[in-house]
Amino acid sequence: MNEIALYPSSVHILPGGRASLTLIENRFMRMLKEALAQDPPFAVCMINESEVDNELKHIPAIATQCNIINFDQLESGLLSIVVEGTQKIRIHDIHLEHDGLMKGDCTRYPNWDSEPLRIKDNELVEKLKFFFHSMPEIAALYPSPHWDDISWVCQRWIEVLPLEVHYKQLLITQDNAKLTIRFLHKLFNSPEI
Repeated sequence: MNEIALYPSSVHILPGGRASLTLIENRFMRMLKEALAQDPPFAVCMINESEVDNELKHIPAIATQCNIINFDQLESGLLSIVVEGTQKIRIHDIHLEHDGLMKGDCTRYPNWDSEPLRIKDNELVEKLKFFFHSMPEIAALYPSPHWDDISWVCQRWIEVLPLEVHYKQLLITQDNAKLTIRFLHKLFNSPEI
């Protein structure tokens, strides 16, 4: 088992995904300094937006190990980092350090394999392209999107859809993207959408 720093966030990230995070608290500044000196640096944990104040009780079992690909100091003096998800992990135990930084004992959890896009799944790609077009700040994080990989497409949908964390966890603990593909087709073909 390995120990890793945990960053709870309502911005969800999975392997192959990217996100911009603003570090506000001193504990996360320490996490960043340590992350630049060790491998793996840290993991982003999914939490619901409403659970931020109660984060320790709501950390789910599966998180995503991330690499820092860019950082920038904002005009406010805060630090913004861009991270890329690399590997799913299972968290077995969590403890708090003196400054409130969470660390967890973890093991690797299998990532989904890349899968070629099937013609019947083109709808999922076209809708994601439309979403990226409507959200240029997210699209800018992906200079080379993997539109031909249905696993990559499904993981981007899981990141951005407003689903409860336990539903997202159910999807990402599957062996592959099949359940997510079925879920997305059903969602997009629902009369309410």
